[in-house]
Amino acid sequence: MTVMVDLPDHIRARCGELGDGVLYAIKTLARQLAEDPRLGERAGRLGLYVATIDGDAFDACPPLIVRYAYGPPLLDADRVEIRGIEASGPLPDTSEPAAPPAQPDPRIEQIAARQVSEAWRRIVSWLEQHAPATHGALLPGASTDEIVALEQALGLRIPAELRALWLLCAGGKDTAGAALMPDTGWALMPLDTVVSVYRRHREHQRDLQAQQGFEEATVWKPSWIPFCSWSVTDTSYGLFLDAETGMIGHWDDTSVRTLGDQTLSMLLEEMADKLEHPQLATGYLPGLIGGRLVWGPPLAADEAAMWQQFTG
Repeated sequence: MTVMVDLPDHIRARCGELGDGVLYAIKTLARQLAEDPRLGERAGRLGLYVATIDGDAFDACPPLIVRYAYGPPLLDADRVEIRGIEASGPLPDTSEPAAPPAQPDPRIEQIAARQVSEAWRRIVSWLEQHAPATHGALLPGASTDEIVALEQALGLRIPAELRALWLLCAGGKDTAGAALMPDTGWALMPLDTVVSVYRRHREHQRDLQAQQGFEEATVWKPSWIPFCSWSVTDTSYGLFLDAETGMIGHWDDTSVRTLGDQTLSMLLEEMADKLEHPQLATGYLPGLIGGRLVWGPPLAADEAAMWQQFTG
């Protein structure tokens, strides 16, 4: 049986970062996986696999570690999705000087911050009116000094979008009502948790690089700033903002990292639209349980029995 192999756009972009010959090597592996999706080794979780590519077999291609998902419970039975590519050896020398890092445009940053602020105020207004338990679980905004201290702790500049959000709300309290973000109820992380989670992932990154054969493996880039987690205390899953691209990514309790195509302002604007115009919402829908916002219908039977869809 031949299966379909997906190469997401961010994987194609990653191929370009690693070398001119990497995309050809990955496409060659994809053809092999289409015939034998269990070609790689299991990665410790059902449906996740790791395959390797010998860089000597392809021009302008380093040795690679390729992580992919196959079949249930993550995908349909006839699908493979390439989820991560990392070099396990030196990258090809392109003999071209590295471009200087792009400086953020203050005008664009101002617009992005305004979009986040406006969307968040719409969300808070809805919560105050319809979900007081969730509204009460929000922490007040951080001060400018606290943002500066956070930047010093992380060793990087906080993007304008995230700074705007944290100046309005610096996370959530450790209550059930703190789970408010679509679609699965992510909770906003308090700033001290942001620092501890960032440091934990970066330490894991250093440990992995210290292991033989994993010098170039990437599990957490310095530019990835966590801001949401499964709950205020459970940080095994969560969302991060890539300070270099402005895009939101996702991490889980394995080493799977997925960078999406949505910015923070896009995420919050979509959430505000769903709350204010639920009749137009698709996917997970806003609802209420005991005065707190719950996106659903919930999968848990006890929550499903109490959940009331919000219809406006």
